[in-house]
Amino acid sequence: MRARCGDIEIAWFEVGRGSPLVLVHGLADDHRAWRFVLPHLMLEHRVILYDFRGHGQSSLGTPDGTLGQLAGDLALLLDALELERAALAGFSLGGTIVMRFAIDHPERVDRLVPVATSSRVGRAAAEWYVERARLADRGLAALLPHLEQDTRDQFASAPDLAAGHVQIRHESAADPRGYANACRAMARLREEPLDPELGRITAPALVVAAADDQLCPPKAAEIIVSGIPGARMEVVEGSGHQLPVQRPDALAGLILDFLATTTRV
Repeated sequence: MRARCGDIEIAWFEVGRGSPLVLVHGLADDHRAWRFVLPHLMLEHRVILYDFRGHGQSSLGTPDGTLGQLAGDLALLLDALELERAALAGFSLGGTIVMRFAIDHPERVDRLVPVATSSRVGRAAAEWYVERARLADRGLAALLPHLEQDTRDQFASAPDLAAGHVQIRHESAADPRGYANACRAMARLREEPLDPELGRITAPALVVAAADDQLCPPKAAEIIVSGIPGARMEVVEGSGHQLPVQRPDALAGLILDFLATTTRV
């Protein structure tokens, strides 16, 4: 299904019944990044997935390279679906999007689950994002070899799972301008970290980290937890960065338990 949201059309998908839970994917992915987690969640919740700006089947519009715009797109999607509030879970870049949304629209977040993500980036990471954006500006042929290697690196501890994700990324980044836009949004976290604003988040929050994550290590989750009032943290063993693919059962269990046992003030 598609919804007109400002200057773009967002491709969105819905399964299950119950209270609404929106899942937000990461950089160069699309909604299928949650494919192994979804069967567990759909039994208890109305699960809504979407492809964010310039990724998958969603259009690019006029991108400005900011998390604020990506979070604003999510607000417009909830408006289109007539949802005043929902639980939000975001992976990697999706985690920064849902945190930005929870800062900007605290009253619309029922519960918040940032997964394998960070509220800031260091100098080396910011330079990496800028360089990847430059590659994407040169076109898909220049980007794809690096995108494939980045994917294999993320699945170094589970190489048998890499092929499916490479396919998703080939398809999701078919318009490399969307990838470049998202990279620029992440690079801005160097100069504009979310840390000073995390205290504005009022929803109960569970921050999930992967023990072997080299991109967003547990230390990044600890920083987020220290900034969000009342937040708690869980670390999943036996997974690198791609937690929704490597340990989907464990992640789904944490999300379901959190949604079932916490109360929104």
